[in-house]
Amino acid sequence: MVSPAKPESAPEGNAPRSFGLSQSQRWGAASGLLFFLLVVGTDYASGVAAREWSELALDAGIVGGLVLVVFNAFRKSVLVGSGEIRKVQPLWNDQSLQTSEIRRVHVPTIESGLWLYTDPDGNPALTIGGGLEAPEELEELVTESVPPAAKITGLGQEEEN
Repeated sequence: MVSPAKPESAPEGNAPRSFGLSQSQRWGAASGLLFFLLVVGTDYASGVAAREWSELALDAGIVGGLVLVVFNAFRKSVLVGSGEIRKVQPLWNDQSLQTSEIRRVHVPTIESGLWLYTDPDGNPALTIGGGLEAPEELEELVTESVPPAAKITGLGQEEEN
């Protein structure tokens, strides 16, 4: 018996949904890095830049650090699975939170993102910043996966889930 072919891009039933950096955020980070490299490159080409080893090392360190920050921004993502929400950043430790532990989800009114609380009156256990692709889908997926007793606050609302 032959099983029907499954499209390669279709996620499996329990596979976590991944939300990466949005295209506009990627473009902004890449163009900022390119602009900085052009400015530094023209300084070196015109002879204005420092020529001593200590100053060259400092410039190389600054460029290397900026490249790492942009690399981290490109590779960061949020994985929303059936029982866990995980924030993945290559240069830092992953942060994860079991959805069964969430007691409150706050949607900030001024900035985009989500704040997830295990203690409704304490500090956020996990913050998901803005700039990710499909923010409405991310918000909907997270709010649907929290326990029924969890509160959803923000955007001028406070309701029981």
